[in-house]
Amino acid sequence: MKISLTAVDPADRRAVGDVHGLRLAGHAADLPHLPPPCPADLEGSLSVAPPATGIEEWAAYDADGHCVASLRLEFPLEENSGTVTASVLLVHPAFRGQGVGARVAELVRERATAHGRSRILLVGDAGPGDPAATPGHRFATGLGARHLASFQHLRLHVDAAPAPAPLPEPLSLRFWGSTVPDDLVVQAARLEATLSSDAPTGQLGWEPQPSAVSRIRDFERMRIARGRRAYQCGIIDTRTGQMAAWTALSMTRSNPDNALQAVTVVDPAYRGRGLGLLVKAHNLAVCRAAEPRLAQVDTWNASDNAHMLRINAGFGFAHAGTRSMWELSIRRPPDADGES
Repeated sequence: MKISLTAVDPADRRAVGDVHGLRLAGHAADLPHLPPPCPADLEGSLSVAPPATGIEEWAAYDADGHCVASLRLEFPLEENSGTVTASVLLVHPAFRGQGVGARVAELVRERATAHGRSRILLVGDAGPGDPAATPGHRFATGLGARHLASFQHLRLHVDAAPAPAPLPEPLSLRFWGSTVPDDLVVQAARLEATLSSDAPTGQLGWEPQPSAVSRIRDFERMRIARGRRAYQCGIIDTRTGQMAAWTALSMTRSNPDNALQAVTVVDPAYRGRGLGLLVKAHNLAVCRAAEPRLAQVDTWNASDNAHMLRINAGFGFAHAGTRSMWELSIRRPPDADGES
């Protein structure tokens, strides 16, 4: 099939609508267990990139003007600056098997070369079955991509979550919404950097992010631009003012029944006291009170992060799927004929 590839202008309402419609079709065919794509989330993500990241959004059209593929590329601008991640590479289910995916993969290689990147990562989600049986897996292996890492998709049905227990002295709770209070933001940056450096990355070899207040504030701007709202909680040592633990839940506009369990981190000096479970339980209780339709919480943990998987299992999270990452060579192999 002959296609044309065009960069998506965030101000082009028709193109943005085309991409959202395609992603809805892909969701229905491949990932019905996940919340459907939120239009406000998509629109905001085109305008405000993640911290220290450049993005490119591309759409593919056939000769009749049908949007047949969607591509999002993320270019780290500081650490991991040799990598580009295709966080979305999706062919419309009705147009698979016609060479569209292979042509889009060629664009990925072209853009990687243009940005001086030596490494391409592909991302694909699957449901609770065998990930190797999914179109995304077949597509990646057909391109000659090498599997690097798996992340467990975990889901919590909120009625199964434990009730929050009292905190031991001298610890206290502090809650906030989408923006970290000014008096805590330096500590939040420090804890986020700790989490980035502690989390296993396996073959990904992912460089940890620095401790920077600007990363926190840039992420908040991105989240707000995407129409998301957050519920956050910190455990504070009242003797020192130190933030011993921090967690966050995030919700989109169009999925009031679903939340994303984002950061949960405990200061190394306070580990071994069950504070991770405590801070999550208290934060979830506040979120549920404010969001009466909330039914489930999703999170993803690296398959080799046994510690966090054990903590989440203890909280009530259960396996719901797998996210895989592959490394794609810059040079196109001659037998790349898969589709996703």
